[in-house]
Amino acid sequence: MCRSTLRSAVAGFDVLSRYHRCEVRGVENVPEGPALIVANHNGGLNPVDGLFLVEYYRQRGYDQPIFILAHDILFRIKRVAKLLESVGIIRARKGQARSLLEAGHKVLVFPGGDVESMRPFRDRRRIVLAQRQGFARLALRAGVPIVPVVSAGSHETMIVLTRGHRLARLMQTQKWARISSLPIILAAPWGLLLGPTCALPYLPLPSKITFQVGEPLALHDRPCCEVEAAERAPTIYERVEQTMQTMLDSLYEERLLPIFG
Repeated sequence: MCRSTLRSAVAGFDVLSRYHRCEVRGVENVPEGPALIVANHNGGLNPVDGLFLVEYYRQRGYDQPIFILAHDILFRIKRVAKLLESVGIIRARKGQARSLLEAGHKVLVFPGGDVESMRPFRDRRRIVLAQRQGFARLALRAGVPIVPVVSAGSHETMIVLTRGHRLARLMQTQKWARISSLPIILAAPWGLLLGPTCALPYLPLPSKITFQVGEPLALHDRPCCEVEAAERAPTIYERVEQTMQTMLDSLYEERLLPIFG
């Protein structure tokens, strides 16, 4: 990670944060030591989910950077991979994430992946972690708390009509890209985007986004062995998913209208 590049990236994303009138609550809940930050995933390929980090770095400075796990498809072009790694975005590999946590760092993960980020617009109020329990095993093995983060409004930056599971199965994208969604979306300036064309950059709708950083969930007073982590992971998964859903419900109770907030 390059601190100067990270500072420049945060300054750039501050523009997007202002565009979305971002409000971030609970930054003080991020602990000083290592932690696994688990967030809901929205907005397709638009990086709106990470906008709360602008406020995190504004309040906390750059001495405790947060590393972000991302889909390995983003790292297939070497120059892109190098740029991502320079700002702390790393390939989502269990061993690397655990090493960072054990070294005292904070790691941000979006367990729902493409399943959640491409969920239909009508499901924007739902947390969809897609039964992916790897984050729970990771936190247990590393012996770190989980910090839940949710955002309301971030899935209103485009309109997902359908997730496109059938098209994804037909094109066997899970085999060659580890992607199970090829959605149909409405996004400016293109209008209707289908399947692979959803990878085109789009102009996000100016939706107001509110983030809530929850209190850390203590899991264990020591790292668990692999067997114990596997046994406890389903319970931890359910606890985290339910906590995040409660947090998101609370934010949406305040929200009067889609996009406008």
